[in-house]
Formats: sequence, structure tokens, C-alpha cells
Amino acid sequence: MAGKVFGVVEGFYRRPYTFDQRLDLIDFLNSLNLNTYVYGPKADKFHRRKWREKYSGKKIREFEILNRHCIERSINFVYALSPVYRTDIEEVIEKIETLFETGIRQFSIFFDDIKVPLTKDTAKKQVDVVNGLYEYLQGRMKKTRLSFCPTQYHGFKKTEYIKYLAAHLRMNIDTFWTGKNVVSQTITDREVIRINGILSRPVLIWDNIFANDYIPGTILRFPYRRRSPGIVEHTRGILLNPMNNYRKSKPLIKTAAMFFHNPQTYDARRAWNLVSAEQNKQT
Repeated sequence: MAGKVFGVVEGFYRRPYTFDQRLDLIDFLNSLNLNTYVYGPKADKFHRRKWREKYSGKKIREFEILNRHCIERSINFVYALSPVYRTDIEEVIEKIETLFETGIRQFSIFFDDIKVPLTKDTAKKQVDVVNGLYEYLQGRMKKTRLSFCPTQYHGFKKTEYIKYLAAHLRMNIDTFWTGKNVVSQTITDREVIRINGILSRPVLIWDNIFANDYIPGTILRFPYRRRSPGIVEHTRGILLNPMNNYRKSKPLIKTAAMFFHNPQTYDARRAWNLVSAEQNKQT
């Protein structure tokens, strides 16, 4: 796992986690020896719908606490901004600067789930913003970590959008991919190697296996499964987009952590039996 990214991206729609749940999640990730938490809930209007507007003083204070909580537990806190259809680098930098002042040093830009043509022009506008933010952050600190969720974030189509992105996005910027589908039932070594070749870089998997925002009211009860062991080797890492139901997501996340640490020997059924037994002892 050295040098790779493993953890959770709070990137779902509908009800986000609470501040206290995020504090607990950070502790939980630390207990599992995972290293990353990405903040990007779609329901935060200042993350997406009103992304240009500044957070309240109370929310800024929460970010300061969450970031410090992460630092104390060796977890990377990543703030994600979703500028949707706008590609004004100055506005993006102005918003990111307000988060930089809280002590946050890792960021992500989401251009997911928007209706734009997958053309060279669309890609150029987005890449200019992401590359521009990377260069800005490089001017602020020695070690810059930036990730990017493109509009075309699943599948293997060699669109003009993807071809431009592969050729012009800075190589040090991690690029999210969810698999062959938005919610992929399987992710294999061959699929990862294929998309790495298309994008000219190892992808960072955004894994929606445990997401339930598209099936509200459904509680998922199964382990991390149907992922080939080699994806750990061939990717930048894996981030889980869990259920809106925080407490019920924890055993699912724990099985994924078992896979991340020992993919070659991981057994999904055994992992599920283990976390189920632990849950029964706690109830």
C-alpha cells in the first residue's frame, strides 16, 4: 500500500454525513490503516450548486477541526470542489484559497454528472482549470496533491474528450474512474490495464460498490467483492463511495480494507462472516 491512496470519498447524493460522523469516520479509517478521506457530498450546496460562495464561519471551523483530526491520525483530508459547468480558473482558485487558509493542503476537482459534450473543447476547458489549480498549488507548497473526476469517468470509449485529457492533463494529477459502469459489479486487472492505457496513467478508482443514493431506503449487506487482486497493484489506489447510512456502511468499509491490505489472500465470505460476528458482539 505504500504510496497509494485507500479510503473513503464522501461523494454521494442525498443525505450527507454529519460533522460528528465524519470525525468518527476519520478515527475508523485510522483504525483500519487507511489513509484518505475526500469531502465532496453533492448535498453541500457550497461544494456544487453554489460553489463560488464562501462557507460560513461555523463551517470553516468544522473544516479546520476535521483537517486537524486527520493530521493527528495520519489521514489525508481532501477537499473536493465541483465547479459544474463553469471553468473560470480565477474563481476556482479564489474558492480553494478559502479552504487552503483552514490548513487543508489536498484538493480535488469534480466535473462529474454534468451534461456537456465529450469533445476536445470541453476537455480543454476542464484541463486548463485543473492544470491551472495544480500550478497555483505548486506555487504555495512544495508537495502538491490534486485529483480530478472527469465528466467521462467510466467505460472505455476513446472520445475526443478522453484523448485530449490523456495528452494534456498533468501526469501528477490523479484521475478518477469508476469501472466499466457508474456502479461496477466487477473490476478486473484487464479492465484497469486497459483504461490506464487509454488515459496514459494509472487511474484512481472511485468505487461505487457500496453506494445507495440511487436506491434510497435500501441498506446494502454484502462484503467487498468481485474485484481482482491485481487492481491494487495497477491503480493509484481505491476510494469507496459508501452508503448515506454511515453506521451501516462501517462493516462494508472494513471488508474493503481487508482486501486493500491483502488482496491476494482476501476471501469475501470469510471477511463478511468476521465483520458480522463483530457486529453481533456489539449489539
